Amino acid sequence: MLLATGSGLLLSCACIGYAGSARAEASATDVAAARSLGQEGIALANQGKCKEAIELFERAEKILHAPTHLFRLAECMVKMGRLVEGTEVLNRLVRETLAANAPAAFKSAQERGQALLARTQPRLAKLRINVAGPGRDVALTVTIDGRSVSSATIGVSQPADPGERTVEVSAPGFLPKSAKVTLTEAGAGEVSLSLEPDPNAEKVPAVAATPAVSDAPVKPPPPPEATTAVRWPGYLALGVGAVGLGAGAVFGLVAMSKRSDLDQDCREKVCPVGTESRLSSFRTSADVSTVFFVVGGVAAVAGVTLLIFAPQRRTTVGLSLGPRSASVQGTF
Repeated sequence: MLLATGSGLLLSCACIGYAGSARAEASATDVAAARSLGQEGIALANQGKCKEAIELFERAEKILHAPTHLFRLAECMVKMGRLVEGTEVLNRLVRETLAANAPAAFKSAQERGQALLARTQPRLAKLRINVAGPGRDVALTVTIDGRSVSSATIGVSQPADPGERTVEVSAPGFLPKSAKVTLTEAGAGEVSLSLEPDPNAEKVPAVAATPAVSDAPVKPPPPPEATTAVRWPGYLALGVGAVGLGAGAVFGLVAMSKRSDLDQDCREKVCPVGTESRLSSFRTSADVSTVFFVVGGVAAVAGVTLLIFAPQRRTTVGLSLGPRSASVQGTF
């Protein structure tokens, strides 16, 4: 009873330390809940009810971390024969760096954890599991006493709890196997299991036979339809535009030449007698140049527009092959 009271006092002091330093962000409700769970766990552990106490210590640690939780949790695990789990908790405890102003209960729990780890670690047994049958690419499921372990440990020694252990191995497409082994403290044991194919496992479908060659033409799947733009009207309009602009330029040069001659003979816009035919020819050339320029410009604009907004036409090509013939079909 004195031990229970002392341990409970240490845990209570530790929980007060939470709120005052390292875990100042924890709420008062969390601190109170962790303290209550820890004290209940201590009471159960002191009564020898470590199985129930372990659950309470784990719940208290989830709410609020404290080295005192970890020590009592590991202590109960060791008493229950769960040496592997207990030593892992103790390793976590002793490796933790405590603040300079950490509560005395935290420092005491770490020191006691170091002593318990030194006593417990040499008691661990070693277990080697060998599995034959499945290939390397087959996923194995391995359990020890119902607890999963990594398949990467197959073929190598791993820490194990002393006592009678049940090893089970299963794999897809194979019958599961299990075996029991008794391990002594600090001793070593080995289990070898050979998995056999499961006759009721789902069979892989056989590859279909290659069909015989036939004289009928082989028609491959129709290719996707392609679309091409109809651009020839645009190019035609551009050609007309180029011709019109060229002709307009030629007649314009002719008109400019005739006007230059008339400017030399006509003074103050008065032309002498005999220049009427030359004046008429000048005007005709100028008019023809204007008409060609207008037609050429309109055609050029129309050609560019047709090329940009060219209508689409579907184009398909099909190939048919036979033992003695071949044909190509298409729409353009």
